[in-house]
Amino acid sequence: MSHSTATLGYNRPVFSEEHELYRSHLRKFFETEIAPHIVEWETMGFFPRELFRTAGQRGLIGGFIPEAYGGAGGDSLLHVVLMEEHGYSPAGASMEAGLSSEVTAFSILESGTEEQKRHWLPAICSGEVVCDLGLTESHSGSDPKSVRTRAQRAGDDFLISGEKSWISNGPILDMIIVVARCDGADGDASFNAFIVDTRSPGVSVSEPTPLMMRSAGGVAQFFFDEVRVPASSILGGEEGRGLSFMMGNINLARLATAARMVAACELAFELTLDFVKSRQAFGRRVLDFQNTQFKLAQLKTEIAVGRAYVDSLLHAMSSGAVTQTETSMAKLWVSEMEGRVMDECVQLHGGAGVSHEYPIAAMYAFARIHRIYLGTSEIQKVAIARSFVRD
Repeated sequence: MSHSTATLGYNRPVFSEEHELYRSHLRKFFETEIAPHIVEWETMGFFPRELFRTAGQRGLIGGFIPEAYGGAGGDSLLHVVLMEEHGYSPAGASMEAGLSSEVTAFSILESGTEEQKRHWLPAICSGEVVCDLGLTESHSGSDPKSVRTRAQRAGDDFLISGEKSWISNGPILDMIIVVARCDGADGDASFNAFIVDTRSPGVSVSEPTPLMMRSAGGVAQFFFDEVRVPASSILGGEEGRGLSFMMGNINLARLATAARMVAACELAFELTLDFVKSRQAFGRRVLDFQNTQFKLAQLKTEIAVGRAYVDSLLHAMSSGAVTQTETSMAKLWVSEMEGRVMDECVQLHGGAGVSHEYPIAAMYAFARIHRIYLGTSEIQKVAIARSFVRD
């Protein structure tokens, strides 16, 4: 990592010395445990399951989980730092979701029963359990109420049948929180969230879903064929709150992802700047052309605006004052900005920009999912519009 990229992310008022130290450990982890192996893992098709255990042993997972449940006892900004370091690493795009169990852990911490917290959280923090949330299905994405996966009462248990798509780290997943529709209630109250061990009889998983980019991570589809789970597996032990529980962490997820996107833009800018400084055309550096300077000046300005807005919301989140409208605005603007930044950076790389030998190619492809993931840009606009449209 060059000097220009090694300092990215540091010295921002929103973060404390604890956050800075955590960032340093994470950055070293990406540099020593991930970057040297990323090409090999891309060839294999997926990064090894052991990576989570190694990260867990070094205290890099679940920093915001209380010490009583196996975490470091920090705040939610530690999760933001983790996501940012995925963006600041040239190998981060190829990891895709990467070390992404934390949002699921947050759901259990905020909504789970004491028994569920003590059973699952230490295992997640140690890296022994890789997990994700299962809401989206092949026919339903932006409309969570169209979920078809069903959970039918069977004595003291439930039988779950259906499927879930776009499950991060699917091939190595140990646990999934499944939102299913239950009989006997109407509207939102008809949905429960079940904690399901992926080794349970009746659970099967597809091969990694083929995506537009070559990577070492990815998603998969899960199938549930009358999977029997006890009533105690309902998240929080309370029926009818599946959707509210799943949406309860949306602000953290969207804001942390926005922070990752800004980080990726900052890295892309520095990588592109280094490239145009060294690349020659018509007897001079590509950087010396006014067109190059103007394009980079525009990118630097847009990235700075995105960083300022995201950091302001991180401050608000720390005090519990951030709103869903604001996180939707951040997710909308930053994801659209990331698309523009990556496109210009590829253009400034010329033919090298579409070669997998340069990180910008994978970063460009991965950026495209961010206008869809965690709610499309159109869904963000719907959510924002609710704040000012009245019947």
